[in-house]
Amino acid sequence: MIAIAMSGSDAHFSVNTRLTRLLGETYRSSEAALKELVDNAWDADAKNVWITLPSPMTSEAIVVRDDGAGMTSLEMQNEYLNIASDKRARTGDRTPSLKRKVKGRKGIGKFAGLSLANRMDVIAVARGRKCHLSIDKMALTENENDLESGPHLFWRRKLQATMSELR
Repeated sequence: MIAIAMSGSDAHFSVNTRLTRLLGETYRSSEAALKELVDNAWDADAKNVWITLPSPMTSEAIVVRDDGAGMTSLEMQNEYLNIASDKRARTGDRTPSLKRKVKGRKGIGKFAGLSLANRMDVIAVARGRKCHLSIDKMALTENENDLESGPHLFWRRKLQATMSELR
């Protein structure tokens, strides 16, 4: 927390939702955005990544699916949704299981999906539980005052799958 003395009360930064658009624009092409999502799977120790592209001229989803470590709802909330979070500072330069060199550097790769679509669904499975986070680009821009108070759909349930997926 950053505190500034102001007449006896604390002041705090807020993050305008425009930041999500600016970060999404850092990917100059859909290929670069897809590469970033594959890099995220690499950092999750995925051995396989499957990419399903839509048929031309349709509104079908781009689906990136991997068999990496996944995230619990707590990890999704505290790590994935923490913009610019430094994974290397938390877990080191190597991935936990396969000891790969971590590719993530800035903690903004999650916005690659929003550069490809108007809505991004992150479906993660870890320890037999499924988490689903839906981020709508239009809802973010409508709530332009503060990214932290924006509406994001989030739910979890128990299941027997081991796949993580981003749509």
